[in-house]
Amino acid sequence: MDNEILFREIPREKKKRRKKHLMVRFLAVVAIVLGIVAFLFSPVFNVRQIEVIGNQYYTDEEIINMSGARTGVNLLFHPGKKDIEKKLSEDPYFEKVTVGRKLPATLTIEVKERQQVAAVVYGNGYVVIDVDGLVLRTTDTDPKLTILTGLTLSKIKGGEKIQAVEKQTLKTTLEMVSTMRKGDFYFKKIEMSDRYITAYIFDTLIVKGTPKQMKSSIDQGDLQKVVNKLYKNKTRRGTISLGEHNYISFSPAF
Repeated sequence: MDNEILFREIPREKKKRRKKHLMVRFLAVVAIVLGIVAFLFSPVFNVRQIEVIGNQYYTDEEIINMSGARTGVNLLFHPGKKDIEKKLSEDPYFEKVTVGRKLPATLTIEVKERQQVAAVVYGNGYVVIDVDGLVLRTTDTDPKLTILTGLTLSKIKGGEKIQAVEKQTLKTTLEMVSTMRKGDFYFKKIEMSDRYITAYIFDTLIVKGTPKQMKSSIDQGDLQKVVNKLYKNKTRRGTISLGEHNYISFSPAF
């Protein structure tokens, strides 16, 4: 009888030990998890540095101020990522904004800026646009860009494409400006009319033709060759005329 009672008590003791071990393990896991959470929320991961990447037009300091990014906040859980991206995306100059992290304490703001390529004369000021005609800003001072004149503007709104009565002329001229930049070429000013444009290399050295002709001539490098030859001859006055089939002529008359 005694042996039978002893035999029955042994499994009960094992069950109690097993439950105790499971509880110890559970508490250990909880303690580890709480320790990890406490570590992640510790000052070790508070933002101490804000790094700006990819900017050209705006300075690092300007972008940080515009974004509202702050040091001292937790990098992992409360960096304010969405707010930063939203605030910067409201500025037309930013085509794309990405906020990231560099452990343990650096917040990164990577931007892709739209490039200002020209300025349209508007009253006594200028409307600065990118290669797609998107309005980036307005200014009363010379933006030191290619100046476009002869357009009748019908709509100007930051972050939207500029609208002009001469819609097709503007479109083809901007295509030419894009080609001009890729071909490492620069015009001080471009005067537009219904069909032809007059582009100023200097105040007294001009190129006349259609936007399509200029685009083709710059694409093939022909216009650059003519201008370089004039530079070497110290010619700073005259008219370069473009024609069909990449025909180019020069007259010293201005």
